[in-house]
Amino acid sequence: MGEDLFYAVLVGVSLGFIFDFLRLPRIIFNDRFFLDFFFWIISSIFVFCYFLIFNDGTIRMINFIFIFIGFIFYTFTLGYLTKNVEIRVAKKIKIWLKKVKNVLKTFKKVLQSLYNLYYNITTQVKSLFRKKSKGDGYDKENKEK
Repeated sequence: MGEDLFYAVLVGVSLGFIFDFLRLPRIIFNDRFFLDFFFWIISSIFVFCYFLIFNDGTIRMINFIFIFIGFIFYTFTLGYLTKNVEIRVAKKIKIWLKKVKNVLKTFKKVLQSLYNLYYNITTQVKSLFRKKSKGDGYDKENKEK
């Protein structure tokens, strides 16, 4: 009984680590729904596997309590220490992403201007080599001369 409760605490600590790992993209992209949903899927798989391995699939409330204790332990020790570091890293990554976004905007403008130049040149060349048909006034100009 003591061994599976120890592993329950380890499962809780590992879930705290996963939650902490997903905190950085959550801060950067401000997308809480998808990342929280992803965390809950992962945590349910972890807990399900834990119950299958150590309790033969039987669910006991004491195991949930020890998983929660492990999660809280990680959150208030290492999670608390890494939160400030992750916030600083996220700010730097956001600044870097803004710079990349600006570079991509200028690159897009250059590509659009090249496309417009190509389009204008090809339409002018096509109009020079286009055969004049009877309906475009070509015959009227020749008859008047």
